[in-house]
Amino acid sequence: MERLLNLDRRVVYLFVFVSVTLALLIDFRLPVRATPNVRAVYDGIEALPEDSNILISFDFGPSTVTELGPMSRAVLHHCFRKNLRVIAVTLIPEGLGITQNLLEEAAQEFGAEYGKDYVFLGYKAGNEAMILNMGQDMRRAFDRDIRGNALADMSATREIRSLRDLSYVVNLAAGYPGVEEWIQYGQERYDFPLGAGVTAVMAPDFFPFLQSGQLQGLLGGLAGAAEYEHLIDKPDKAIGGMRPQSVGHVVIITFILFGNLAYFAGRSRQ
Repeated sequence: MERLLNLDRRVVYLFVFVSVTLALLIDFRLPVRATPNVRAVYDGIEALPEDSNILISFDFGPSTVTELGPMSRAVLHHCFRKNLRVIAVTLIPEGLGITQNLLEEAAQEFGAEYGKDYVFLGYKAGNEAMILNMGQDMRRAFDRDIRGNALADMSATREIRSLRDLSYVVNLAAGYPGVEEWIQYGQERYDFPLGAGVTAVMAPDFFPFLQSGQLQGLLGGLAGAAEYEHLIDKPDKAIGGMRPQSVGHVVIITFILFGNLAYFAGRSRQ
């Protein structure tokens, strides 16, 4: 017991390193159970009729793409599989390239046609003011898409004049502007169903909005993305990423338990 209490911390690091490495190299499935908050977003999108308009705001940059990238892919996969019309936008400049890559990847998988099945409006400065502008007049906020096409000329956006005309909105965000701004300046004023996805550390901040009904559902971090992949039956990077993370957590918790047991066993002998 004394030796266990005085175990060199480098041994712990070695165990964590080996276990995580093996989890990355060996392909095995861990059980995934969708939480009610994640299922609420899935159910909201699943209930939409074919050709419904859904706006997705990709408000995150490269620093959080590890968590929000898999989440975005899962949501886009669900939308294109349902034959929904995806209108994409970003309220931060760093989101431009990421959003474009995600859209093209998903569109290529399903053979989606630009202008008919999906549109990318691009980025405009203004933060929450842009949300207000989209609510008042979408074509004034974005008169043209990222390719220079007028919104009135594309079938995906021809009937959209305001946020009120959307069947659903999803905000995938890692900071400001993000979910809180979409609630305060969008959902509250224009009354559309809103789902969200954020990083794991941010998720608890938005639980009150779930209880108030202003937020229909919430995906939190890589775990939320993995749950969504499970719901759409498409295991991808999130489920794969949760495997080494979960194994690493189990190893650390095991060392903590053994350390506590050794400590109390030593005290009882004294």
